[in-house]
Amino acid sequence: MTSQIARLWTVVVGVVVFFLAWATIAAHPWQQAAAADPRLTAVVARQQYLQRQSAQVKQLVDQRWAAYRVALAERKLAITRANIAAAANAQAQVQAQAVSAAIPAPAAAAAAPARVVTLPPLVITKTS
Repeated sequence: MTSQIARLWTVVVGVVVFFLAWATIAAHPWQQAAAADPRLTAVVARQQYLQRQSAQVKQLVDQRWAAYRVALAERKLAITRANIAAAANAQAQVQAQAVSAAIPAPAAAAAAPARVVTLPPLVITKTS
């Protein structure tokens, strides 16, 4: 081969064949798809389990909040009713006292006078 053009074409074809062979070897076409990593499979299974569990917990919490809101409304209603009843009772007592104050009390029912009792002073001594 004395022709320069033939040598150039030979080198170009050789380089192209080299890179094509390199690309096919780098792609590993003869290998089967590798089995999934068992750790990755375990992580995916754990994530799915936790998502299901968190959905169940959220549903339970929502049910408990609904029950709490109902109980709170009932409790507030009971407190309001108790306050109304207490106010009515206090008003009735005020009216009863006004009526009893209008009627003079008998002399026998008068309260006994208070007694004054004098006690000796309390003395505390400390000893060492």
